[in-house]
Amino acid sequence: MLLQLKMLIKDMYVGHYMLDRLKIQSIKEEKVEGEVSHQNQPFSMSALSAAKRFRFAYTTRMNTPVASGTRPSAAKLKCMLESLETKIQDMREFVILLASCPRLPHQPYSTYLFMDRCMFGRYSEKQQVISFLVCNDTHGCPNLDILPVLGPHRVGKKTLVQHACKDERVRNCFTDILFFKGHDLENGEFAANLKVNSRKCLFVIEFSWGVDEVAWMNFKSYLQNVVGAGSKIVLIGRTQEVAKFGTAHPIWMKSLSEEEYWYYFKALAFGSMDPDEHPRLASLGMQLATELKGSFLGANILGEMLRSNPNPQFWHAILSSVRALVQEHLFSSGVHPEDLLERNAPVDFPMAFVGAHGQRCLVYDLREADPGQDELPLPTSQEVLVGGKVPAEEKFDVLVWKSRIPPYCSFIATYKKQKPQRMVGKRNRLALREASV
Repeated sequence: MLLQLKMLIKDMYVGHYMLDRLKIQSIKEEKVEGEVSHQNQPFSMSALSAAKRFRFAYTTRMNTPVASGTRPSAAKLKCMLESLETKIQDMREFVILLASCPRLPHQPYSTYLFMDRCMFGRYSEKQQVISFLVCNDTHGCPNLDILPVLGPHRVGKKTLVQHACKDERVRNCFTDILFFKGHDLENGEFAANLKVNSRKCLFVIEFSWGVDEVAWMNFKSYLQNVVGAGSKIVLIGRTQEVAKFGTAHPIWMKSLSEEEYWYYFKALAFGSMDPDEHPRLASLGMQLATELKGSFLGANILGEMLRSNPNPQFWHAILSSVRALVQEHLFSSGVHPEDLLERNAPVDFPMAFVGAHGQRCLVYDLREADPGQDELPLPTSQEVLVGGKVPAEEKFDVLVWKSRIPPYCSFIATYKKQKPQRMVGKRNRLALREASV
């Protein structure tokens, strides 16, 4: 049933995405047709456009093949409807499962409030983690069962595990739930200081990079001798290397699809506004979501900025800056800025996305803030991107984003101002060339 739920959710996002694209495309075409009809044939062109729209609506309702002259998006939309109809047949047990899902807000335009404070998607993965934790089947390991949760950097692995651990069923299963970093295991006195004798415990261990296998095996051996029956471990990692330490099949987390990401970004960017009433913003927002390449940080940072300023000129300025940034890095290094940040490589940013773009800076060392570091009076990324609060120092830290959901991570990056490059005019270049000869 979880697989059925996952497939249905995926089709829902694809359906929303296709409908939004179709609306934006239709509005653009109507605008062009309106301009042509106003200049040349006001009656015949508008009548033809109306006939086209009626034919599409009729063929969709009657479930008949779409005419060959219809736009490809209309044919895809029809296939999407047929796919949904197939999946919702014989779903009595599935409806029972849905009863346990968290309720979405009844007001359609308050969705962004829900998403801003809850984990987006990942429901089937969350249920997989919970099922593992509350299951009494030990997979042949009487004292310690191990589940790896794997995926790329900043894809939501810790958020997923934290939400599963907050579930009442999980909390009732374990005496203690303990969270550690991989490097904690390298401390020889670490395991000996754990007070877990004969208690049923859940250990969550995050490996940022590689695994010290000797430290891991020592830690695991120690726990097997002291913890109570039914204790379990969840390993969080990025590589296949971590998977081999599990006793259960790993859960692999992938980045959001383009359709899922658009649904998420749209809710954050539009807030309580109806995108259908702002087609220009919807078009700009969809283009911007494509440029961001599924970045959760980008969606939250820019989504908040766009939501607070629903102005087409402002949205266009943000889109132009992001698009230029992406194209510059793809041209110079062949790598998207999001991938560079994931590799902890520096990214050349304009100091402001809006207004004058003279000053540039290198952004690097994007990292989780240490405890209490996010409470320091640091400039936020939004303030820097609109050209507001910029420190006078050449090198400074910026609070990139502060999550409102468990595990309440904050991200900080280091900014280093670049010296402006001196422009050499054509006459000066000619003089330099003659002097060199």
